[in-house]
Amino acid sequence: MAEPNFILKICLLGEANVGKTSLVYRFVENKFRNSYKATLGVNLLKKDLALEEHGNISAQIWDLGGQESFKSLRKLYLEGANGGICVYDVTNRKTFNKLDDWVESFKNGRGEQPLLLIGNKADLKNKIKVEEEEAKSFGEKNNMDLIITSAKTGLNVEEAFEELIRKIIQKVS
Repeated sequence: MAEPNFILKICLLGEANVGKTSLVYRFVENKFRNSYKATLGVNLLKKDLALEEHGNISAQIWDLGGQESFKSLRKLYLEGANGGICVYDVTNRKTFNKLDDWVESFKNGRGEQPLLLIGNKADLKNKIKVEEEEAKSFGEKNNMDLIITSAKTGLNVEEAFEELIRKIIQKVS
């Protein structure tokens, strides 16, 4: 790929086991594994892509560990982030209820950088505990669009990352 027009840092935020690592690997390598080891601290991945209207982009994706023990490191990991994706598991209400903490951490560290809300694990239709309307209203309250994804099937994963990238570029250009 030619020199990128934009180099962006994107952070994935959310509780442990919501599928952040699965989403990143689906986006970067278009692969899904049924099990991952818990992310300890942070996992860094990169994807180079071209968006018609913006040219070449290098997206550096920081997949933050969701365990409470890494909370003290969040501010450090968020340093320099151009945007973030807050992820919850649609089958686990607790992960949705914790989103306020994640949004607050991000806004304290990065101010008004673009954020996107992802409800992951949409493939588990018969286990859904958080209705889309409720998540939409949380997103509106926090100035975030909602995209429902499934890292397992690939549903909306690429679209979600590309939407955030477009929002970031709009803000920086």
